[in-house]
Amino acid sequence: MPWMWNLFTREFWPQRDLKKYPLWFVNLGHSYPAWTPLFNWMWCYPLAHGLVYGINESSIPTIRGSETRNIDGCALASSLRISDEAEIAERGKGFKKFIMETYAPQGDKLYKDMESDLIKRCNRLRTFDYENSNQYQKYQLFREAVQLLYREWETHFYLMYPVYEAYWHCSEMAAQYAGIKEFTPDWHRIIRGYDNDLFIQDKALWGLRTRALQLKIADVFTKNAAADVVPALKKTAAGKEWLEKDLNDFMLVKGYGWRSPRMMEFIVPSWWEDPTSAIGHIQQYLALSKDINAPFPLDRIRPRLVKEREKMTRELIDKVKSSGFKDMEWFLATLNVAQKSSAFSESHDLAWEQGCHTTFRYCVRKIGESLVKFGTIEDPDDMFLFIPEELELFIIYPDSYEIKDIVADRKKTWTAQKEYKSRSHIITRGALTPEEINKHIISAHDAIVAKVVAGEAPKQRPETGAILFGNCGSPAGTVEGRAHLVVTNEDVLATQPGDIIIVPGMSSGWTPILPLAKGMVTSSGGSLAHACIHCREYDIPLVSNTGNATLVIQEGEKIRVDADEGLVFRIK
Repeated sequence: MPWMWNLFTREFWPQRDLKKYPLWFVNLGHSYPAWTPLFNWMWCYPLAHGLVYGINESSIPTIRGSETRNIDGCALASSLRISDEAEIAERGKGFKKFIMETYAPQGDKLYKDMESDLIKRCNRLRTFDYENSNQYQKYQLFREAVQLLYREWETHFYLMYPVYEAYWHCSEMAAQYAGIKEFTPDWHRIIRGYDNDLFIQDKALWGLRTRALQLKIADVFTKNAAADVVPALKKTAAGKEWLEKDLNDFMLVKGYGWRSPRMMEFIVPSWWEDPTSAIGHIQQYLALSKDINAPFPLDRIRPRLVKEREKMTRELIDKVKSSGFKDMEWFLATLNVAQKSSAFSESHDLAWEQGCHTTFRYCVRKIGESLVKFGTIEDPDDMFLFIPEELELFIIYPDSYEIKDIVADRKKTWTAQKEYKSRSHIITRGALTPEEINKHIISAHDAIVAKVVAGEAPKQRPETGAILFGNCGSPAGTVEGRAHLVVTNEDVLATQPGDIIIVPGMSSGWTPILPLAKGMVTSSGGSLAHACIHCREYDIPLVSNTGNATLVIQEGEKIRVDADEGLVFRIK
């Protein structure tokens, strides 16, 4: 079998990978469009190591790790239940101890300490003197940058796996002892009404829109293409003030410029490198409202959600108590973690995925600039078409390699892999019913696969006349509107107020468009996927995990989304 990117054992190989594993889920939320080889390597090695680290350090009961594979530039995920039930029981005791004695009392401190460590490592790569360093120093720094990725994913899953596993335990207890099941409107309402750092950043972006109105330069945004706004602003005194004071404060002082339109990829520029995406979102906000006093939309929504959550939380606790459940201390501990899981998921993105990946990109490109001078490559972005073991050779021996032909060949392969519509969201060794898929998910009890990547397979209900069947991802009723397919950043920036967004899976890099969305439909994702988290907090109707939304629904057609029932209809 040919190995696409020298990833060797992490390339999907059906003869091997479908013998024990009955199914693999395509990670639609993170790996569409297809990744460059360097990012794919990171997913198959540093991230895969982080999975093993986090799962075992926190003693997740049923698995010792969660497997990843590459298939044509996209990620696959699967896991199998440990066969020894005695080991599962022992790990279960360890997990409960970890939650009660480590995470519950020290979770916030653990988070802050790990965040500070990553920021320190990133600052080292951001402030390194690339111009005056020799190739050996760059070689050493590159290896240091690779270690940043390993540490990013160790800490990521050390924090995330116990949070999501506790969430799952809590949802099981809520279903058994209070009759409140996951994907029901009541469950969604119990776990929403929380702010997070991504939303705080988006609110600051809304502030840039307000500042443009105050300076009377909004017409510069509305009458120019996003790429032309900055040059146009430089021609006026008020525009210069906005750029030099307001935008600079946002990008560099607050550090929000270390954000990428695509969180999971290295080749996409950060906001401070290319502010076009940020400018585009400000244009979208101006299209939504030119009222200078208009508050950030989420600020009008959250107070109601908080009151609703507090009331329903009290009712949930009372129901579990009245059922006679004995271990209320455990239930309350998992409930506390579960309710904060969404806020943790989105807040950590800034220092972890967004911060580390844009920093790694910056480091690799700066080193790549030196290779351009040697004639090794033609463009610093060519670095992303190779994996670290190759890059180390090019960095230390730049005058020994001329690899432009290899770059051209890999770029051609990568471009061809970007086609996504014909791909299935699941690969199996034989036909499986939704019930069989769910049975496997429950058996493995892998919280990331089940609650993020895959989600519960929905029941098919052709008698309803719906064109898509999914889960209630956010209980906000029924809406009708124009369908807009979003896969690339260009699609994100093309979003108009009132669109119903159709996605394979949502990236957290797309949160700025949430105020524009009337509804959403996803092909994949569990109740802790980004789309579910974001739509819950914005009270946007969402039908999730439909399997093939981007295949069935066409750009621009009118559809009806019944979020509470998990159904999507075509309106003729």
